[in-house]
Formats: sequence, structure tokens, C-alpha cells
Amino acid sequence: MAAIQVKQEQVVPSQDQLGLLIDLYEGAIRFLEQAVQAGQAGDMVGFRTNLGRGRRIIQEFQRTLNPRHGGDVPSQLNRLYQFMIDTLNEVDLTGETAPVKQVVGQLGTLLDAWRGVVPML
Repeated sequence: MAAIQVKQEQVVPSQDQLGLLIDLYEGAIRFLEQAVQAGQAGDMVGFRTNLGRGRRIIQEFQRTLNPRHGGDVPSQLNRLYQFMIDTLNEVDLTGETAPVKQVVGQLGTLLDAWRGVVPML
């Protein structure tokens, strides 16, 4: 039983950490949705400001990945986060909103997965 708990602590964040993670996912989604709204309204300052905020949260997710725990999950998340960051970097130059919506969808899928972990803690 103790070995299972140790393994769980290495892979799954604590409830406090998980709550913070969920808050950060929600924040990234909110900022990117605000970027889309600003972009559609022609407000490029608001678009770039909110795009940058969302991108910085994703960069922080990527920076805090621990490749020594979680098997293949950290490397898969790293690739996904890098794809999101690359997409947002490109969008920052083009002003397109459709790719931002795709990143929001990807973040939403990950958020749902993390929310699914909460009942297991």
C-alpha cells in the first residue's frame, strides 16, 4: 500500500497542486478566448496581450514538466505544449484567430482530463 502511495505522489500532483493546475488551465483558456474576441473586433493590442498571457502559462506548463516521473506522459505533453506555443507564435505574426481556437480546444481537453483526476485523490 505504501508503495502505491509513493508512486501516486510521484505521478499525480497533490490536491492543492491539482487545484492550482486547473486554475492555470482555466486562465490560459480565458486569456486565449479573450485574444480571439479582441482579434475578431480588430483590437490587435488586446489580441497580442492576451495571446502572450495564454502563451506564457503554456510555457510554464512546459517548463515544469518532470521527465523522470510519469513514463511517456511528460514527453507527450512537452510535444503538445511546444506545438501550442509554435502555433501561438505564428498566430502572433498573422493575427488569425482560428488556430487560437484550436489551441483552446486542446487545452480544454487537457483540463477535462485533469478535472477527472480530482475524484481519485
